[in-house]
Amino acid sequence: MPWILRFAIGSLFVFVIGAVMIAWACMSTGWETLNWFAWGCVTAGAGLIGAALLAMVSAVIYQGWRRFSLALMSASVLLFLALLIFAKFA
Repeated sequence: MPWILRFAIGSLFVFVIGAVMIAWACMSTGWETLNWFAWGCVTAGAGLIGAALLAMVSAVIYQGWRRFSLALMSASVLLFLALLIFAKFA
C-alpha cells in the first residue's frame, strides 16, 4: 500500500477524534459545549478534507490502487457532507 494512502487513512482517524469531540460536546452542558463543538468540527473537517485530497492524489499517481483511492475519497466526501448537515442542525 502506498504511503499516501496510509496518510489518507490516518486522516480518517483525525476525523474520528473530531467526531468524539463533537459527541462529548453534545453530552456536555454550559459554555464549554461551544468550545468542544467548534474544535470538533474543525478537527473532523480537516481530517476529512485531508483524506479526500490525499486519496485524490493517490488515485492519480498509483493506477493499481485507483479503485480503493476513489472509494476512500467518496467516503470522505459523504462523511464531510454529513458533518455539514449535522453542524447546520445542531
